[in-house]
Amino acid sequence: LSEVLRCSATRISNNFRYFVLTSKHHEGFTMWPCRTSWNWNSVDIGPKRDIIGELKDAFKGPDVHFGLYYSMFEWFHPMLIDDSKYNTTVYVDQVSFPQLIEIVSLYKPEIIWSDGDWGKSDDYWRSKEFLAWLYNASPVKDTVVVNDRWGGDTIGKHGGFLTFSDHYDPGTAS
Repeated sequence: LSEVLRCSATRISNNFRYFVLTSKHHEGFTMWPCRTSWNWNSVDIGPKRDIIGELKDAFKGPDVHFGLYYSMFEWFHPMLIDDSKYNTTVYVDQVSFPQLIEIVSLYKPEIIWSDGDWGKSDDYWRSKEFLAWLYNASPVKDTVVVNDRWGGDTIGKHGGFLTFSDHYDPGTAS
């Protein structure tokens, strides 16, 4: 990282309690050298850097909790499109599930903000399997907290913090 960013991160780390970086958004571009995202990540193209690793190191601080936002969904991924057509789980088995294991194993986030679970169940996303591993065997099993976006039937029900759906209005909830 540049010295300016490093100094800024140090100042910010003194004031922030947590820092959550987007590791992958809905277009599928990963901010780390992902094994399942060949040639569509921040090391192979663009900045040619491990953005997650560099920012995690820059924001280290005794009171700063590092987290990652991760979109399970990818707008145009052919495997995900085929899964919808043929009622299969190839995308989850070969892309999203391995990516979640990879980012936790590599970067050890204390916060995981999952998103992009729309229209699919937690069974499709293998969320129970991932969360069981996360809380029982992962390197962050004793410190991690997650939100509630792990499948269409989990929003507002399960998670260390609840985010509900986009545009949720608690005044209209029953």
